[in-house]
Amino acid sequence: MKQKTWPDRSDGVRFTAFPLSKPNDNEENIILLRRSKIGSKPSLSPTDGPDFSALPFDILTKIAASFNFPNLLAASLVCRSWRDALRPLREAMMLLRYGKRFKHGRGGVRRNLDKALDSFLKGAARGSTLAMVDAGLIYWERGLKEAAIALYQKAAALGDPAGQCNLGISYLHAQPQNHKEAVKWLHQASVGGYTRAQYQLALCLHQGLGVHRNLYEAAKWYLKAAEGGYVRAMYNASLCYSSGVGLSQSRRQARKWMRRAADRGHSKAQFEHGLALFSEGEMMKAVVYLELATRSGETAATHVKNVILQQLSATSRERALLLADNWRALPSAR
Repeated sequence: MKQKTWPDRSDGVRFTAFPLSKPNDNEENIILLRRSKIGSKPSLSPTDGPDFSALPFDILTKIAASFNFPNLLAASLVCRSWRDALRPLREAMMLLRYGKRFKHGRGGVRRNLDKALDSFLKGAARGSTLAMVDAGLIYWERGLKEAAIALYQKAAALGDPAGQCNLGISYLHAQPQNHKEAVKWLHQASVGGYTRAQYQLALCLHQGLGVHRNLYEAAKWYLKAAEGGYVRAMYNASLCYSSGVGLSQSRRQARKWMRRAADRGHSKAQFEHGLALFSEGEMMKAVVYLELATRSGETAATHVKNVILQQLSATSRERALLLADNWRALPSAR
């Protein structure tokens, strides 16, 4: 896929679902261990204390709506009342899994977006923000933008960063556009560490969409997203360091982020990194990156690559192309 070299209104049309995280129940184990060591105090039974299943459903949803499956299971094991109260969300998580199987054609089932959407909507009705986001994705892809935005709004209000990010992007592309609301939700997701939102917020600050143009703030969010593994942000952070826009000019930092973007499959970064290697006399490495850029559609890389190939021996040419054939992109937070 061909990436934009700098902020463009077409950037960011892709949405993503919330990534799953690993559970952490160490604190609960430590508390129980400490209580067991205090001889003067009786041990607590699972039924002692407040009955959390009696909490209003909207409060429970606010607390656990964005839990992934491991965290949900861990919370359900705390006590019987929590187990009973979180049953709808456990059901939602199973429906989410079924939906993803139908969406991607995995687990021995054929791809069926209608069945996927049905599962996601049932999960959303049980309070899962993850299901809300996935259902919203399908609605958006089908052109049902109002239905998608309604689901993103519910997920965003419950604190789901993917829902907040997708809602912000939706406001950028809906008709009519609402740049101020877009920036509001992108900022909330960005503060929560969501890298795609950080990149989109940087683009808004760079272009002055819904906020006063601020290149220093834009560069700050590009860099945060880049540090979080977002490839397009790595490329833009490199450009900021190279030109001194928003960041102190640094050739070393520019080269570092350009290399990182190139190693993660950004075609323009591969082209520019290849040119830099060529200028330094690293012919073999330059050919590899220029070949990768060419294969990704960067036609300008073809001429430079061919010029270098003429200077290499037949053995070196074959080796360089073999390296390109065996190249694999490093993991990223695309």
